[in-house]
Amino acid sequence: MSLEMLERALPALTELGTVAAVTHAPDRTLHDPGPVPCTKGVSPRDPSVAYDIDWDLISRSLGTRLPQDYMDLVHRYQGLVIDNWLGVRMPRPAMEPWYVDGMREHLLELEDAWMTGDTEGHVPYPRPRGLLPWGGSIDGDTFYWRTHPEGPEAWTVVVCGACNDWKEVDRDLTGYLAGLVLGEVEPCSGVPADFPGAAPSISVDSGRVRPPVQ
Repeated sequence: MSLEMLERALPALTELGTVAAVTHAPDRTLHDPGPVPCTKGVSPRDPSVAYDIDWDLISRSLGTRLPQDYMDLVHRYQGLVIDNWLGVRMPRPAMEPWYVDGMREHLLELEDAWMTGDTEGHVPYPRPRGLLPWGGSIDGDTFYWRTHPEGPEAWTVVVCGACNDWKEVDRDLTGYLAGLVLGEVEPCSGVPADFPGAAPSISVDSGRVRPPVQ
């Protein structure tokens, strides 16, 4: 799947470049998705302008490149948060080492959980088919890629709920997010019943827009 599928599911994404009104950032800290954006008083940026991320540095540091749909998402919608609940971890320009360090710290925590039998058999990267984190929720849910020997375009999604309930979804990152919004993917047990709702709010580093309810 691709970023275009997510943009069709969340048309507010493509509207961010023309929205005039800006509200402040989400008022609760998301669970480990990266810094919560501060948007008060900042004009929405043009989503056609890409962020300059050193993906080669990240690939060398992690020992793998990341999926193309994720890199496209980072370039277009830095700091994405959906409905003030689910945030996507993203590197920021000139802060790629910080992103890698955060990834490694999380993998160490996952390693400890795996060693104590608390991951339902899911293993951390770089073990074969190991997990890499890509997002989190304000309630403590963690969203992972399951890596695959065929490469990043074959990676799928694994969700660990805040109550340590695990769920696997045979979709890539953007396909999973689109599926949640469209009701095509069943959320894990910890996801709020009203998430993401008929018209989820969308925030990025430069602003936030809530599309009208259809």
